[in-house]
This record gives sequence, structure tokens and C-alpha cells, in this order.
Amino acid sequence: MPELKPRDFADIWAFVRVVDTGSFSQAARQVGSTKAAVSKAVARLEGALQVKLLNRSTRCIGLSEAGRAIHAHAQRMVDEARAIEATLAGMQAGPSGTLRVSTSMAFGNSQLASLLPEFMARYPAVRVVLNLSDRHIDLVEEGIDVALRLTPKIDLMSAVARPVAPLRYVLAASPGYIERSGMPPDLDALDAHRCLTFADSGPGATWNFERDGIALAFRPAAALAINSSQMLREAVLGGAGIAMLPTFVVGEDIRSGRAAQVLPALRPVGMFGSQVSAVYLHDRFLPQKVRVFIDYLLEKMGEHPPWDAFMQQANRELPIDVLRSGP
Repeated sequence: MPELKPRDFADIWAFVRVVDTGSFSQAARQVGSTKAAVSKAVARLEGALQVKLLNRSTRCIGLSEAGRAIHAHAQRMVDEARAIEATLAGMQAGPSGTLRVSTSMAFGNSQLASLLPEFMARYPAVRVVLNLSDRHIDLVEEGIDVALRLTPKIDLMSAVARPVAPLRYVLAASPGYIERSGMPPDLDALDAHRCLTFADSGPGATWNFERDGIALAFRPAAALAINSSQMLREAVLGGAGIAMLPTFVVGEDIRSGRAAQVLPALRPVGMFGSQVSAVYLHDRFLPQKVRVFIDYLLEKMGEHPPWDAFMQQANRELPIDVLRSGP
């Protein structure tokens, strides 16, 4: 098994520079060396690790499969080294460096993307790389600093999960659909309605609810199944039927009147969990860029995120006896 020597850490720095610039010549200019010296440094590192890191051609430089995996770790080492240098030199005036963030397609598109411009304006020295994906992301392998996850399945042996917002759900339909088909008065009445389901939940999916501490369930006969909550929202707004959706997807539509809440006295229990969590690796010295990003999310989301504003509005409009009876 290869064993890294102190000299190899300087070569790791050269390797990261080459990948960042896409050129041995550009990397050499940045580190104040020669193209030949940088090329030798990368070759030494490949020899020390006993793997090929770069695929070279006359026109471009690309990472090999092993190079991609190693680069993620190498970049973190370089970021930490830069933070140490800045701290020792008294130059750490604020957060800086590249912040790599991952979250689901639906949450990223509907909520996170709109928050990034203000964050970047506050911290101009932080470069943000946002990865939207519905697959499970390995923080170490893919070099992610913070993952916003909507699932309770988090490996706390290697990561910290900090709640940044509640994850609530709602039954929703368009006003046009309600006008045509009527508002169901209770759970059993849903049998007479067109129900739209999240496809990944399977053909025998069950909608779960809670009222006054009592668990209730309904098994919809799906008129339409889609494996995307964003597309499910579009079907709801188009009048296709009733769906259970996260409030971060459809809450603003309910507040504005584009969608209507169905059976508001019931609390839907969704399939993704009950909170949005910021997940990051255990680190005794949490990077400043990660700390300020999580603080920013708590400021903008928190216990009463803006997409749940329709709930406070609805509560103000309910009669006193309904408010006292609970959800």
C-alpha cells in the first residue's frame, strides 16, 4: 500500500493547481515555478500513489477515474492549508474559498437557488458550487462541504446533521379542480377524487396523517404517478387532481391562491422525513465558509420558513374553536 511522504504534500498542491487551471503552464505561473517542475511534481505524486491521476493529450488535460476521487480529498487539503496560512498571517478578514453544496433537485430549484445571490453578496470571497441531485451523495468522495438533506437516514458516525427548517406536507389541488369536483369533507371522501402520487412510493402507496395524536391512513388509487415533486406540482396546478406535496414545493402556490389546501384539519406525514438538515463532516475546526452558510440558512428558513407562511395566514382565518382543537 502506498505511503505518502512530506514531499508528496507539495506535489498534491501542484496537482490541484493543474486541475484548477487545466494547464501545466498556467499552474506553473501561479506557483512561481516552471512547467517542467510542475509536470515532475504530478509525476512524482502518481508514482507515490501508484495510480494515474491525469489523462493528457495535445489539446487538453482530464482527470482519470482515480484522479477524480483523489482530487476531492486533495482540494480539501489545499483549502485547509490556505485557511491556516491566512490565519497565521492575520489575513482572515472573512469567509473565503470554494463552498460545495448539494441538495435535491426540488429543494434546490424551489428554495435554495433564490437564496444564493444574497449569500454571495454578503461573502464575495466565497465561491459557491451547487450540485443538484436526487441520488445519495457521499460527502467525502464528491468533496461536498454541506448537503441539505430531506431524509432522516444520515450516517452520524461520519457526519453532523443540523436542522435548518421543518419539513411539512400538505394535500393540495387547484381551485379549478375543487370547483369541478368539490372539496372532500373527510378522508373517506378522497375515494371519489383523482389522486396524484409520487411514483417512487410504489403502486400500493399509503398517505399517512395525524390528528390529535391519532394516526390515520388512506391508500389512493393513483390517477397519475410522477417521480418528481416539481412535476407533481405542475399537474396539481393544471387541475389534474389532489396530491400530497412538501410545503416548500407548493406552499407559495397556496398562499397566492394558485392552489388550495385540502383537508387542512389533518397533518400529512410525508415520506421524506420531518426536517431539512444541513449535513457536514465531523470537523473540530469547522471552516468559516461552512459556518456562515449554515447560519445564513437558519436566518432565511428556521422554524417558520417563508414557504409555510400560508399556514399562519390560514390559522388567523380559522374560528377559535377550530384553533383550539389542534391540527
